[in-house]
Parts: sequence; structure tokens; C-alpha cells
Amino acid sequence: MKDLSESVETLGKKADALIQAIRSTRAKLESLEAENQKLRDKSSLLNEEYNKLKDENKVLRMASAIRGEGDNVTETKRKISQMVREIDKCIAKLND
Repeated sequence: MKDLSESVETLGKKADALIQAIRSTRAKLESLEAENQKLRDKSSLLNEEYNKLKDENKVLRMASAIRGEGDNVTETKRKISQMVREIDKCIAKLND
């Protein structure tokens, strides 16, 4: 009977330890999920900022090329010609 009592007591202690470990793991999981969400939000903001800066860089390069600075003149002329062709296509579709 004494052995059974000791076994039950040992099982109770192990169960308590497991319950505590589960609680600790859940708390850590919640903390990590919150941190993950913060990092996702930060990543989203950084992606938006990157895209804005990329667009701004594109505009600045085009403005530089239009002013005749650097080697971008040929590229800018090509882009302008491409835009004119696209506008002509749109006008042609509107006339149909």
C-alpha cells in the first residue's frame, strides 16, 4: 500500500511538473506570436518604404536623363517612345 501511495504521489508531482511546463510553453508561444506579428508589421512598413524609394529613384533617374545628365539619355528616350506608342494604342482603341 505504501508503494502505491508513493507511486500516486510521484505521478502527481510529475503531472504538476508537466502542467507547469505546458503553461510555460504556452506563455512563450504567445510571446513569440506577438513578436512575430510585430516583425510582420515592421516588414510590411519596410516593404512600403522600399517601394516608395524605388519609385522616387526611378523618377529622379528620369529627371536626370531629361536634363541630359549621365548616360540615361538613351534609356529615357526609349521609355518616352514606349509611352507614346502606348498612348497611340489607347487612342486607336478609343477611336474604334
